[in-house]
Amino acid sequence: MTAATATRPVEGVSAGGVPRPLAQALAAELVLASSMLADLAYDLGSDGATLRRHMASLQRIDHITQIQLAIADLLRTSDGGADDIGQVTLQDMADRLRTFLASAGQ
Repeated sequence: MTAATATRPVEGVSAGGVPRPLAQALAAELVLASSMLADLAYDLGSDGATLRRHMASLQRIDHITQIQLAIADLLRTSDGGADDIGQVTLQDMADRLRTFLASAGQ
């Protein structure tokens, strides 16, 4: 296998060699988990005292849900190329992914 064919997407396989149906199912699970976290944050934030005491933590929950949704989008649409990172709207996540790919030589 040449370097060119190693990076080419395989029919029915998403990034990382995960079968496309499994990638779609994992993406759906991430969306579900994100929704559950968002509901939890909303419930906790609806209490004024909790909101005041834990604002930073509630914001981190929101950030986690955004990361999960970005990963779900990548699982649904990525062919495994580094160019796919361009669709990630969270700059810190995109930077981490680029750093990882650079250190892995991709």
